Amino acid sequence: MQAITYLRIYQKELIMNKYKIIVLTLFLIMGYGRLAKAQSAEQSSKQQDSTQLYQSAYNIRPVLLHKGQMLASLQLRFPRFYKTYNPKEKAYGKISDKIVLSEAYFSGYFTYGISNKINIYAMLPMVNIHHYTPMRFQTGIGFGDIEIGGNYQLLGLENSSKNALSVEMAFRLPTGKYKNLAADAYPTGLGSFGFTPRINGLHHFNKFDLWYSAYYEYRTDNGNKHNGDQTGLFVSLQKSYHTTLGEFGLEGGLESYYNFTDKQNGKALANTEDYAANLYVGGWYKYLDKFYLRFGVPYSIYQNSTWLTKYQVMVQFDYLIN
Repeated sequence: MQAITYLRIYQKELIMNKYKIIVLTLFLIMGYGRLAKAQSAEQSSKQQDSTQLYQSAYNIRPVLLHKGQMLASLQLRFPRFYKTYNPKEKAYGKISDKIVLSEAYFSGYFTYGISNKINIYAMLPMVNIHHYTPMRFQTGIGFGDIEIGGNYQLLGLENSSKNALSVEMAFRLPTGKYKNLAADAYPTGLGSFGFTPRINGLHHFNKFDLWYSAYYEYRTDNGNKHNGDQTGLFVSLQKSYHTTLGEFGLEGGLESYYNFTDKQNGKALANTEDYAANLYVGGWYKYLDKFYLRFGVPYSIYQNSTWLTKYQVMVQFDYLIN
């Protein structure tokens, strides 16, 4: 009983810490907003007439930064689990009160415009994972797999064009912990290189925008193990609202992915295939084309995984430096 009570108290503390991080982020945004509000009305008018930063909480980039522009972003992501898979009974069941699954992901992004058609970026992730069961405890804290990449603008929004299209190539490095782990250690990385081509698109309608993105990540072998490749698709409708307090936006759509089966010595590993379809709702707040607060909630409507994710909470803060 004492162990169960401890786990429940620990779970509540983890949840409270997540909420504290979100609240602190909101207060920081409010502080930046007040600072920006002190700028002159003339400067505000000029900046609001500049090109909108087209990006989502998924970091989809159909329109690139201009030459010399720099964007710094911080994203917080918290998944909420609600079911588990029993391989013996081949059935899903509710997660027991004796099990605690707590995961938090923090990612720092930096994007730079080499030209109006080429951007480069880097992403540094941090992982904080705690899994408790009556038989086992695992934790993983530290850096995840760093990602670097570049975007090329095929179609821009010049000359009142209603379409934008960019192609992207990302390289994921195995910087997270994945080998020589203790029995209670959870890996923070995949242990393999990843190569991800992606295409991002945008189409302007009269009252809203259509966003879409598709990708395929090829993963190299990790010794005698191969983590299954992954492919995915994102489609969203977005609507922005201009006010005297800044620009607000809402979006909603569908996000899906398919993770191929892992293999060991060329043989498929059981229960490693993963695929999902998520309804996505989100939005953003922009002030003076410098400060952005984004949020997104992918809600699972179908998934095949050991741990089923009910939803995720994504909060992102962007600062456009130039």
